[in-house]
Amino acid sequence: MYKLLRDRWAKGALSSADVQQFAAAAEHSGAVGVEALAKIAAKGKWPSNAQRDLQRALGRPQGSPEIYMTAIPVQDKEGNPTVIQHPFVLPHELFSQLHAEREDMFLQCVRGDDKERNLLWHQLGKLPVIQKHPTLKSEDLSSMVPVGLHGDGGKFSHTDSLFVVTWNSLVGQGTTAEQRFIITVIRKQQLLPDGSTLAAIFNVVSWSLNSLLVGRWPSTDEHGAPISKKGGQLAGKWKGAFVQIRGDWQFFSQALNFPQWNSSLRMCWLCKASNTLEHLFWTNFNDDAPWLETLWSHESYLADLAEKGEDPPALFSITGFRLECVMVDVLHTVDQGIASHIIGNIFVEVLGQLGQNRSQRLRVLNDRILDFYKIHKPTSKIQGQLSMEQLRSTNQWPKLKAKAAATRHLAPLASQLADEFNSGSHHDQLRKIVADSLVQFYVLVQQEDRAISAQARQELPNLCRRLCRAYAHLANESVNAQVMAWKLVPKFHLFCHLCFSQALEFGNPRFFWTYPDEDIVGQMIEAAKSCHQSTLASTALYKFLVLVFRD
Repeated sequence: MYKLLRDRWAKGALSSADVQQFAAAAEHSGAVGVEALAKIAAKGKWPSNAQRDLQRALGRPQGSPEIYMTAIPVQDKEGNPTVIQHPFVLPHELFSQLHAEREDMFLQCVRGDDKERNLLWHQLGKLPVIQKHPTLKSEDLSSMVPVGLHGDGGKFSHTDSLFVVTWNSLVGQGTTAEQRFIITVIRKQQLLPDGSTLAAIFNVVSWSLNSLLVGRWPSTDEHGAPISKKGGQLAGKWKGAFVQIRGDWQFFSQALNFPQWNSSLRMCWLCKASNTLEHLFWTNFNDDAPWLETLWSHESYLADLAEKGEDPPALFSITGFRLECVMVDVLHTVDQGIASHIIGNIFVEVLGQLGQNRSQRLRVLNDRILDFYKIHKPTSKIQGQLSMEQLRSTNQWPKLKAKAAATRHLAPLASQLADEFNSGSHHDQLRKIVADSLVQFYVLVQQEDRAISAQARQELPNLCRRLCRAYAHLANESVNAQVMAWKLVPKFHLFCHLCFSQALEFGNPRFFWTYPDEDIVGQMIEAAKSCHQSTLASTALYKFLVLVFRD
């Protein structure tokens, strides 16, 4: 009963007052072991104290560090700048506590498999992320854990969203909550528009990760002020090195000041592709596309910032942070990006050949989807019946609106339909090339290991070229016919970067897609819904610690 009440509260399913009432009722019925929970809030007389008392009763979960509080600038309810004490679960402190108190979790969720970790370091060894790192090139990496960051937001009320920052070991194993560690959360309404709130948050993150890299307790805080903290090693010989950051385009624009997809002059953080400069149009997918000659290196990107008089973002102060560490994500770029447009267009086009009226056509398409599910048994499916509203975006361009995994699993059906309704016309042939290439991409990332094979390294750029060129022809055909179909979106450009270089250097993108990250963000949002706004961040972080370290 104690564990059930604790876990239900941490997941946001029960309020603190509910926990007290259920515990008191259970104790009254003869249950033992819930006395501490039944006593909170003066045995229910002062429900406003229930949350504070419950956290005291539960105490610090074994393996978790104390929550770190520091001042950051935020925006108050009236939109005025102010300073508050904000909570963090620091990566270097959690790393140390796990090593000291939860060796089982440290081995599984942080160290991971020794062979896999060493293979990853070997794979990265010839890349700038190692070769140009201040320390890693000359260091013994056998006791170094590769670390990644993730940031994203999600709606948790009608008027606000929750911004969540996490870290993880790239070779850690376990459930989502065991693999992804929360650093902090903050309501988006609190973020100052000048970016100073996020800059302050990422300054703390950088300081902690730099401490993790040297493997020792820091002697100064994030501002450089001396601190009285236990000295010595964090976790014996073990250290952690940042090599990767993940997120969607919006997060990168917020956290790293990258251009947004609709920026006029430049729209990509990986090259100088443009929305307005004709010779650098990102829509050019030919082998001689000029943007291919404008790829940024980390050094050239920093030089460009300096030339424009701009300071590097706060996250660039992480030792070893390089532009190459910023990952193009399969979930956002492919599943919720190009795949949703490809599948949506195919479904809309074949609908016209599935019946006499729209109602009948939709019924036949849904029957085909159900038959497909029965045969292939995908792990993620569209919930309910597919409607026309789910086949078009708000501005009426064809686009499948479904969860990312459900979209991905429908790619083979789209390919089947493109083959079945192929009249032999140029249009239908291009449509089939697009659908088949998308399926080939998914098959490749599913079948390949972390380090993709030589054959896959050759095939990945080729299938990307086939897909993007065929889709661009379909888009141009639609423009000429003045038909709203086959919309060409900037994520096709990111897909090129993923297939042309990033997957070839960092390996199979399945190993750095953001599905687990998005899962933990969703869990934090659910927990945040049950927290009072004035203490939301600290309570949500504590609930995360309770859930992860409860046993």
